[in-house]
Amino acid sequence: MRLGKFFGLLLIISSLAVIGGISAVQAQNYSASYKFLKAIKKLNYRDIKIAIEKGVNVNTRDYDDQTTPLILAVKMKEASLVKYLLASGAKPDLYGKDGKTPLVIAAGLGDKTLAALLISAKADLDLADKNGTTPLIAAVLARKGQVVKLLLDSGADYTLEDYSGRSPLQHAKDNRRRRLVKILEDAGA
Repeated sequence: MRLGKFFGLLLIISSLAVIGGISAVQAQNYSASYKFLKAIKKLNYRDIKIAIEKGVNVNTRDYDDQTTPLILAVKMKEASLVKYLLASGAKPDLYGKDGKTPLVIAAGLGDKTLAALLISAKADLDLADKNGTTPLIAAVLARKGQVVKLLLDSGADYTLEDYSGRSPLQHAKDNRRRRLVKILEDAGA
């Protein structure tokens, strides 16, 4: 008899969950983290500030692509937001589903200001994405000499190769970027 009551109660609870319940994706739509990510995407600084003051996790991740608020801010080239998030405790080395860190993204965009902010926040200069692309390789591929120089001056390792076995210098030579080759060779590559 007890077993019958247990299964009956289980059936009632499951029915209620299906009727009035919400999925994990829907639940995120109503969470503080979801609202925070939405505010970041819309650049709603008022809501961003309120969420942070209320203690939202500044390192929260999007349910679908694991993107962090800092990654979103870097992709949007919002230096003031990047600075605010870092000051609020955002970790500079968290990566999204694609394996790219904020510094790899900033270097790939060729944004020296963003790269400098991340470097000053102690971002790992040599942390590669899932293809082995380091921030230095990303800057070379983006043909951004100022970012290449900034990374080298900050201590980036010019000997690291991506998963195809090519170093930053090899990428610069393969793409016939004499100015980048000179910057790398002057640094000792």
